[in-house]
Amino acid sequence: MSDRVESTEDATLKRQRLRAVADALDGGVIQLDAADRIVAVTDDVLEITGYSRGRLLETSASALFADGEDVREWGDDSERPTAIETTDGRTVDCAVRLETLVEDGEDRGAVCIVRLPTDAAFDDGGSSRDRRLERQVDQLSAELDAVFERVSDAFYALDSDWRFTYVNDRAAELLGRTDDELFGSSIWEAFPELVDSHLEERFRTVMATKKPLSFERYSEALGIWAQMDVYPTEAGLSVYFRDVTEQVERERKLAASERRYRSLAEQFPNGIVALFDHDGEYTLAAGRGFDRLPVEPDDLEGTHYREVWEESVASTLGPVYQRALEGAERRTEFEQAGRTWLVRVAPITDDDGNVAAGLTMAQDITGQKERERTLRDANAQLEAATEAGAVGTWEWHVQEDRFVAGAAFAKTFGVDPEDAREGVSLERFVSSIHPADRDRVERSIEAALESCGEYEEEYRVRDADGELRWIVARGHVECDDDGTPLTFPGAVADITDRKRAERQLATHKRQLETLFELLPVGVVVADADGRLIEANETARELWGGDVFDAESVAEYDRYDGWWADTGEPIEPEEWTLARVLEGEEVTDPDVHEIETADGDRRIVMSHGMPVRNERGEISRGVVTQTDVTERREYQRKLEETIEKLETSNERLEQFAYAASHDLQEPLRMVSSYLRLIDQRYGDRLDEDGEEFLAYAVDGADRMREMIDGLLAYSRIETAGEPLEPVDLGDVLDDACSELRGRIKESGAEIDAEPLPRVEGDRQQLRQLFRNVLSNAFTYSREGTPEVRVSSERHGAQWRISVHDEGIGIDPEETERIFEVFHRLHTHEEYAGSGIGLALCRRIVERHGGEMWADSEPGKGSTFTFTLPAVDET
Repeated sequence: MSDRVESTEDATLKRQRLRAVADALDGGVIQLDAADRIVAVTDDVLEITGYSRGRLLETSASALFADGEDVREWGDDSERPTAIETTDGRTVDCAVRLETLVEDGEDRGAVCIVRLPTDAAFDDGGSSRDRRLERQVDQLSAELDAVFERVSDAFYALDSDWRFTYVNDRAAELLGRTDDELFGSSIWEAFPELVDSHLEERFRTVMATKKPLSFERYSEALGIWAQMDVYPTEAGLSVYFRDVTEQVERERKLAASERRYRSLAEQFPNGIVALFDHDGEYTLAAGRGFDRLPVEPDDLEGTHYREVWEESVASTLGPVYQRALEGAERRTEFEQAGRTWLVRVAPITDDDGNVAAGLTMAQDITGQKERERTLRDANAQLEAATEAGAVGTWEWHVQEDRFVAGAAFAKTFGVDPEDAREGVSLERFVSSIHPADRDRVERSIEAALESCGEYEEEYRVRDADGELRWIVARGHVECDDDGTPLTFPGAVADITDRKRAERQLATHKRQLETLFELLPVGVVVADADGRLIEANETARELWGGDVFDAESVAEYDRYDGWWADTGEPIEPEEWTLARVLEGEEVTDPDVHEIETADGDRRIVMSHGMPVRNERGEISRGVVTQTDVTERREYQRKLEETIEKLETSNERLEQFAYAASHDLQEPLRMVSSYLRLIDQRYGDRLDEDGEEFLAYAVDGADRMREMIDGLLAYSRIETAGEPLEPVDLGDVLDDACSELRGRIKESGAEIDAEPLPRVEGDRQQLRQLFRNVLSNAFTYSREGTPEVRVSSERHGAQWRISVHDEGIGIDPEETERIFEVFHRLHTHEEYAGSGIGLALCRRIVERHGGEMWADSEPGKGSTFTFTLPAVDET
């Protein structure tokens, strides 16, 4: 509104001059500029002094007054006696009153009102002077009217008694009254519907506080939205207003579009959608996949991606984000929160084809990588800028080619304000217009001159700071009776913000349309009455064609569908979209079996959300549909397989337990009789007999050890304790206490970091550590065994590593060593049953983890296993 205010201040300056003339009913007027030079003088002063107007203009005021007095030092509203020198050397006594002129808070000069004694020699009774003053008043009034008419907004002025003192043509047009009908009448009498209205309250506030006020208001009488700018004046109020109905409607449509498509993005199933700018900051984030991530949408928006994700994920995303901002589409995968995510990244371009932002779409593909889908586009939140106010007025004196403009106008075109005030050629301004727009503007000017008509153009100019601005220029050509153009007044408004908003809106719309069409799920949109108004390509493919022509919910009976869990037919009002239009948010998905246009049966999972307008009323319904036919079949087969495996495992465990338990008794008998033979007949055996007996006893002992191990292996699931928070450091200490004999005997050194708390079975975890440590002692190289125990957090699990400096393992054997009874060495080389590591892996698997070995011959081995972390929250 800066230029509208400038126009108002110009008018204020005119009023100051006019008031000065009114006060000078018996004298003359001299106008001074800021440097005290005479820039205007009335005929009365010329008659008093005998000077010509050309002789006085640009002359210092002190040269006119006797003794070179500086009248500017007297101050405002003070009248002092002095004398004026004439061309013939005489002095004429007079009284001079000074009134300073101020514009934009800056000293613009002064008006000197000269009063003469009533018996002055040239006085003719006052009649001629009165006529001259009336002409001056009329001249200045016309000049003031011209200023007001150049203001492009509707304008009217009120005095302190609320009477209309001025109404320009645009205001009269919008108010539906002529200026003659309104002039002098009270606004409350002319428009009684405004009494006790919000508008009256605001007008009285401005009048009382002397502070300007701007606001938007809907006028029932005019049927428009108006932008009101109310300014206090010395006499009352100045009111500017303009019709902004189209702008308000555009903003409402944008807000509705934003709500609609943000709802769509928030319903994006099984993943997340985000936009990021050239600085790497997220500008939008939504999607139902956030319930599987340790972050929320609000954590992303306004934050750099490296501040959101851990280093491994950020390092993966960085290169693909950069390529997207360079104009290329990319995709990658990463692990987060124990799940695998497929990420597709694409550039978003503006109207000129330049990359404006990047779009990232992440989809949870854990267990379903074969169903990878392409995702593009996302919702960006943009608001349309409001039109700016006028930046200045101009008047082109066509025959003289003298283009006069105010300071603000001149700065907009990069022209010196002082030159513009005096007047320059039209070419000085036209040369600042963008080359791509210049020819069009010149043709429009020529057309207005030829027709003596209206002129309006939008174009770009380079201002004094070198910045490119968009403006709209409006004016009209004034011609004489012969059609010769004389003057061409007008005004310009800065619409840069509006143009930027329009381009952003177009980009925003294109982004949303792209997202709508490329989402890997079907999307169907209906209006409040149930009429289907949009469906994307995925929805059409899902239903076997463009079948979305229902005009109301009642017509939904044309679509054949059944509830997937019961097989019952779906009634029209039971469809997801029908319930959404009743206000239900369907976040727990409906699962239907539908019959497509080509007769196929498909299983569909549907989510839905209502879209509400600014009054909270439902204006749209949005439903997303995902084809889960293959997933449901896969799930059914998987459940059958799991059931069979569980049954088989249960039988195997029962068999292993029974077999190992039943073998105990005969094995004990064999061992007992072998020892009895050794006790009674050992001295009668020769050397071979003693050796054979020793082999038999050793074999029986190893058989018992193997049976005990097999029994323990079969009871891991059935004999275990419930999992609970356990301190692994304490568990390791217990295991070392049980092995203290071997530790002391071998001199083993165990270096353990502080270990975390995990969810586990304390007894089984102690057995796990005991077996792994015992294995390290057994297969150590010559010298003192050295063992290191460490831990590292990975998402919801802890990774525990036990490293030894032993003989190592062939990498090809690192998986086979976890098989039951599998040994890499003979019993004579290294003792053992071959079941210890198999038992360890079984314990870890019962805890929901994994166990593996990394080794090379001669370089030691590292046994690593994962255990569930304790949720400390």
